[in-house]
Amino acid sequence: MQIEARNNLAGDGRMLTVVDADLLVRKYLGDTPRADHSRFVAHVLRMLAPSFSASPDLWEVVGLCHDLDYFHTSDNWSQHGLVTVRWLGDNIPAEAQDAISAHDHRTGIQADTILADMLKAADAIAIIDERLGRTMLCDTDREQPYATLRSRLVDRSYLSDILELYSEKHGISFDRMVEIIAFAPEQ
Repeated sequence: MQIEARNNLAGDGRMLTVVDADLLVRKYLGDTPRADHSRFVAHVLRMLAPSFSASPDLWEVVGLCHDLDYFHTSDNWSQHGLVTVRWLGDNIPAEAQDAISAHDHRTGIQADTILADMLKAADAIAIIDERLGRTMLCDTDREQPYATLRSRLVDRSYLSDILELYSEKHGISFDRMVEIIAFAPEQ
């Protein structure tokens, strides 16, 4: 399977644009909650990129594309993200390939870059937003936000751990994350 947007992206040497990536979301994720999730993650990454002097467009593309293979790999999560990277090839830079490949722990791939870490944090907060709702997330106790989230998430408390780990590692406060998601697209 090859991914196509406006042009055939396999091997044409052109970097994927935000418009191309959104077209791919429409094509491969359709009008599903997973497409909404990808757009949410893309918003978070775009808003975080300037904090690291990174390209907002590139980070948004990574957010949009990180789950393109979601339905294709649903019977083998160890390939989730890896298939997307094969599809996109050199149409995204190596740091984007690494981030997408490593965003799901089930692949066994690890990447220790700011983009990879922030993709994991954005993915985690997107799932937290889905599970708890925007209002509850935005109203989380600011004194101990991660402990509060852990108690509310119960069976998925590890999402709070992921968010805390990467946010604190890179100096992104919980308040900043809430500020970003307050204006994120609904999921």
